[in-house]
Amino acid sequence: LKESLDNARVECALRSHSFIVPRDVQDDLITESTIMKVIQAHNSNISEDEAKEYAKKTRQCAPHLFATLAFIKRGADICSLLDEEITDETLPLVRKQDDRNALYRKDGTPVEAMKKWKWNHLEKFDRVQWWMISLVFKPGKHYPLDEKTVLPFVPLGSNDGTLGNKQGGYSEVYPVRIHPAHHKFWPSARQDNKPLVAVKALFSSDRKEFERESEILHTLGGKDHPHLIKLLATYEIGNKFHLMFPYANANLRKYWEDHATPSFDASTVLWSLRQMSGIASGLSLIHNFKLKFKNGEQWWGRHGDIKPENILWFAQDQSCFLSDCDPMGVLQIADFGLGRFHGRDSRSRVKADTVFSSPTYEPPECKMGLLVSRAYDIWSLGCIYLEFITWLLQGSKAIDDFADHRGRYTTDTEIDDDNFFTIVMEEGVQRATTREEVIDWSDKLHANHNCSQLIHDLLDLTMSGLLVVETERRIGAGWLRVKLQQMVKRAGTDLEYLLKPVPRATRSERSNSSPLPEASKTNEKRNSVTFVNQEKPSRLKVHSGVRVMENPKDLVLRNRGTPSFKPEHVGKNLTWPLHQRLDQQLAG
Repeated sequence: LKESLDNARVECALRSHSFIVPRDVQDDLITESTIMKVIQAHNSNISEDEAKEYAKKTRQCAPHLFATLAFIKRGADICSLLDEEITDETLPLVRKQDDRNALYRKDGTPVEAMKKWKWNHLEKFDRVQWWMISLVFKPGKHYPLDEKTVLPFVPLGSNDGTLGNKQGGYSEVYPVRIHPAHHKFWPSARQDNKPLVAVKALFSSDRKEFERESEILHTLGGKDHPHLIKLLATYEIGNKFHLMFPYANANLRKYWEDHATPSFDASTVLWSLRQMSGIASGLSLIHNFKLKFKNGEQWWGRHGDIKPENILWFAQDQSCFLSDCDPMGVLQIADFGLGRFHGRDSRSRVKADTVFSSPTYEPPECKMGLLVSRAYDIWSLGCIYLEFITWLLQGSKAIDDFADHRGRYTTDTEIDDDNFFTIVMEEGVQRATTREEVIDWSDKLHANHNCSQLIHDLLDLTMSGLLVVETERRIGAGWLRVKLQQMVKRAGTDLEYLLKPVPRATRSERSNSSPLPEASKTNEKRNSVTFVNQEKPSRLKVHSGVRVMENPKDLVLRNRGTPSFKPEHVGKNLTWPLHQRLDQQLAG
C-alpha cells in the first residue's frame, strides 16, 4: 500500500519537493478490505468483528489519516487514534518547534496515542499529512490556508510553454492546471480537457478590500452572464489573497493579431456582431448592478477601464464553463472589481483624478478633469467598436494604421497622443471635439468596398451614440444592448443586410457630387423614441463642448413599437430619465 501511494504522488507545480496523492487515487486504494487487512496483520488482539468496525469507521471519516499512516508504515495505529477521536477533521496535526516529541490538535492538546512515537516518525507524519489533505476547490468558496498547504496545481503541459506570468499595478496573474480530482468547477464529463485556471495574486493585504471585491465578483458571476468573466474561488495563504478565474486563450487585442486577415463572410461578421451585442449586455448588467454590504453601504457598478486587453477570448474547447459556446469562441469582459465600483452618493459622477484607465480609450471628461459617470464606459466601448469594425473590414494591421492616422505628437508630454478626441481652447475655455481623424476614418470605413448596411448601421450607432463628447447625450448601456440585439435579429435572417456591399461615397466625393445617402430608418428614429424638451441629436455631432449637468436631460417618450416593457401604472405619455428607468427595465 505504501508503494502504491508513493507511485501515485504528483509533484506540486509551485513548490519543489512537495507532492499530493490525488483524492481519486486515495479513494481507489483506501478500501474497507485493505484497511481491515492492515489492522488484522498488526493487531492480533483485535477480533475480526472489531477490525471490520474500525475499517468501516476509517473509510467513512478518516481515509486521509489512514493513507498518511500507511505511507509511513504505521497503518495499524489507526485504531488507537480513532479511539482518541482523531479523524480527517482533526487534520492537520500541529508540530511545535520547541517540542519534537509530540503532535498536537489545533486546540493545542497533545495526541496521546503518538506520545510513544519516535521523533522521526512524527516528522514524517507532519510532512506527509499535507500530501493527503490537499483541498478540493468548489465554486464560490473562500479557503483560508496554512502556509504548509500543498496546492493541487499540477505541472503545465508541453503545449503550455509559452504561457507566463503577467504583472500589473495591483496584482500578478499566472496560469495553473488543477488536478481533475481536486476541483468541482466543471462537470466531470468536461474535465478531460483539464482547462487552465488563472490565479490572480493581489499585492494588497487589505482584508476588507479583498472581501468587498470578491463579494462583487461572486455576485456578478452568479448571474451566469456569458460575456462577464466568472470568479471561480478564492484563497489566502500567509496574508496574501488570491482569486481564481477561467484562463483565456487570448485577449481581444491578441485575437485580432492572431486572426490578422478575417474573412468577411456570414459566420465571421455575425459572430463579431453577437460579441459586440454580448459585451454591451454584460456592461449593462454592471451598470445596473447594486451591491449592499453588511454595514448598509451600497455600491454601484462602473467598469472604468474597458480596452481590448480587458476583453478576453475563450476558444470553444476552453469554454467548458459555458453550457453553450459559439464554435468561434466567446468574448468576456474582465478586470472589474472594487476599483470599478463606487458608493451611492457618487453613482452618477466621481472625480476624474480617482479614475485610473488606459489613455487611448479614456473619454474627454477624464482629461478635462470633469466628473465622470457610467457614460465613461460607453465612450471606451465606442473606441473598441470602431477598432472591431476596422478589423472586420481591413484586418489587424489597419488597427495600427488607424492609431497612426489619429496620433498626434504633443510637445508638453513628448508622447504620441492617440486619443479619439481633441481638447481645444476657445475664448479661454476648454472644449472637446471628436477628433477629425476619427471622423475621417469612419468615413473611409463607410466607403470600404465590403461595407454592408449592417456595418453602416454599426458605424452610425458608434459615432452618433457612443463617441459623443457630451456625456448626457451618450447612449445608455441598456439601450445600446437593445439596438445591437435588433441588428443581430435582422442580420440572422437577412443575408443582404449582413453582407451585401453598399459602400458610401466619402465626404470629399460627396462634396463634389451627391449628398450623403439617407441612414436606415431604424437609426434615424431611434426605434420610436422621441426626445422631449431638448434639441434632437444630429446624426453626427462633431464640435461640442462638455457640459456638466446635475441631472441628465435625456428624457424619452414611449410610443408604440418601443421595446416591450411597461409597468402596469405607466401610461403611454409618461416620460422618464433614460439612464435611470430605461436601463433598469432592460437590465434583465
